[in-house]
Amino acid sequence: MDITDITLVPVPRDRRSAFEEFSRRMAQVYLEHGATSVVDHWQVEDAVGQADFHAAEYAADALGDVAGLVSTGPSEAVVVTLTRWPSRDVRDRGVAAALADPRVVATLDEEPVFDGARVRGGTFEVSLEARRGADRPDTVVPEGDGRSPRR
Repeated sequence: MDITDITLVPVPRDRRSAFEEFSRRMAQVYLEHGATSVVDHWQVEDAVGQADFHAAEYAADALGDVAGLVSTGPSEAVVVTLTRWPSRDVRDRGVAAALADPRVVATLDEEPVFDGARVRGGTFEVSLEARRGADRPDTVVPEGDGRSPRR
């Protein structure tokens, strides 16, 4: 069963290229230690808040948002990183190996690109994957493309 590590990282917007360079290096390490993919999602600057994600009966300030989870300020963005692994066992061995990898250890001596104390993350099992035109039996295929939806 696929496992995904989801990490929320607060990054100063003016450090985006430095973060992307750092992330490319770290992604290579994790891929070498068994991850099947590493994808960063940079928060869209004008998409802060919850108005687009909840029914109208909720007050705009009644619900928290992703930025609040990592206490970002107005000059920061949240980067959501999804690191996918083929199994929990591969993930556990891969993370242990990556954290001991000299390339990762060396980053402790670099100028930080983000505030590591505010990084949040967790490990999740994939329970549903919905993609248009997917051929996996556990994938929902939207109606209207000539194929029946499957679960």
